[in-house]
Amino acid sequence: MKASFSIEELKSNDLKYISALTPDGWYDVTPLYEMHLNQEYFFPIKLVAENKVIGVGELIINGKIGWLGNIIVCKEFRNQGLGKKLTERLIEMANAKDCESIYLLATPLGKPVYQRLGFQESGKYLFFKKGEMNFPEEKNESIIPFDKKYQNEIFDLDRKAMGEDRSKVLALHLKHSFVYKKADEDEISGFFIPTLGDGVIICNNTIAGYEFIKKRETFGMERIILPEECKETIEFLIQNKYTYFREATFMFLGELKKGNPKMVYSRVGGYLG
Repeated sequence: MKASFSIEELKSNDLKYISALTPDGWYDVTPLYEMHLNQEYFFPIKLVAENKVIGVGELIINGKIGWLGNIIVCKEFRNQGLGKKLTERLIEMANAKDCESIYLLATPLGKPVYQRLGFQESGKYLFFKKGEMNFPEEKNESIIPFDKKYQNEIFDLDRKAMGEDRSKVLALHLKHSFVYKKADEDEISGFFIPTLGDGVIICNNTIAGYEFIKKRETFGMERIILPEECKETIEFLIQNKYTYFREATFMFLGELKKGNPKMVYSRVGGYLG
């Protein structure tokens, strides 16, 4: 017999329950929820049954675009359609806030659920893990710490890459970021934010992108996720002993955005591309 349940807004005192819900092979998403909680773009929900939190999910809204992510149901309550119920509620929330498009990255477990809800596929994100080889530590004069004068250029590059405005999320992490700017050039050609998700890197050329991948390693980040369109970067990773280990499917409802995925040298995360 199916348990009765309710879907409610997730609050700060619910964070302690998330870790126990985490599926095998996932990292603990509690810090992610904690980082974005109470921000104006972040809308988290919880699934409650038998007076306990048995599932969570979240919606991030960038203008007219909504991202669904980290939709998790406790193992003992799976195969009851509850992941579908969480997703339906998040879709309702996105529609109520006038989102024209809804995106997500689907695991193999979640993909059939999203297909039944009308989501369409549009490519893959590929996961790579660092091998034993390390890049030599070399100082690069073109990699410089963030200064507020670069803020709009960062937002501009990100919009060109992603086809949406993620500035509200990025803004919270800019003080920890780096930009790539050659002394003889007027504009930056890329940025790296080590504190946001998987360590996002967006660049308009491979020189900047590869240098930031090397920089990223110094922060102890051992996995990197890229859209499948990034063939040159994928080849660069393979040449440097990174190995492919899984993938996620990019899916959408509504209009499909127009960006330039080849500018992505490391994504933010499954909840934001």
